[in-house]
Amino acid sequence: MSIGSELTAVRERAGLTIEQLSSSTRIRSGLLAAMEADDFSRCGGNFYARGHIRAIARVVKTDPEALLAKFDETHPASQPDRTRREERATSRRPTLHPARPRWAVVLGAILVGLMGWGMVRLFTLPSDVEANASKTSPTPVVTTPAPKPTAKAPIRPTSPVQPAKPATPLRTKLVLTARGDGSYITIRNSKNLKLFQGVLGPGSTQTINYAGEIRVTLENGTNITVFINGTKTTPPSKRFTILPAGKIAVPED
Repeated sequence: MSIGSELTAVRERAGLTIEQLSSSTRIRSGLLAAMEADDFSRCGGNFYARGHIRAIARVVKTDPEALLAKFDETHPASQPDRTRREERATSRRPTLHPARPRWAVVLGAILVGLMGWGMVRLFTLPSDVEANASKTSPTPVVTTPAPKPTAKAPIRPTSPVQPAKPATPLRTKLVLTARGDGSYITIRNSKNLKLFQGVLGPGSTQTINYAGEIRVTLENGTNITVFINGTKTTPPSKRFTILPAGKIAVPED
């Protein structure tokens, strides 16, 4: 059995198609089909073909050495041609080149000369400047009087800013929460207009936001919890009036 037939057999035993094997090994499906047909010329050489065979054996979980031994029987490694190597070695003889002028030496000499001239000018320039400066007449120095400091106005201590007093809420928030069996409730304003009337059942809550007096009548005050502007309050009787400032007043009968 050839190496191509062996590759086909191990793939089929693993229950894989060529496309599935290609996806697992990252080897093109066309190249896998050629290898199973004993065409390894598309691998690029025995080195790459052996690497593909190892990758296939790892995916199908078989011994790669047996497949490599089968491959080596039909695809022996090529031996280097020593005679052609010796011919190439003998053909490489030293060649003589005609002498050329050394332009690097000439350019180096020119650069050295330019640097020497620059150094001479650098050390002689200060003396020329001093000689020219001595011939010029001195310039008069004009001084201006310093300005007198202006008097600063005295800094008066500022009185601390008094924090503003919190403004009285314009609206009163009344929250009634029922417990037990609840209660029948009537809520009116100062003009006797109804804001709420009805039974507040167990666990129910009624919220009233109103700017002005709020008159409350509770049928069973013990079953109602009263909150005024977020503060729990105990009303003095079943009938009470909440003023705009949040205070409770009992109406006269």
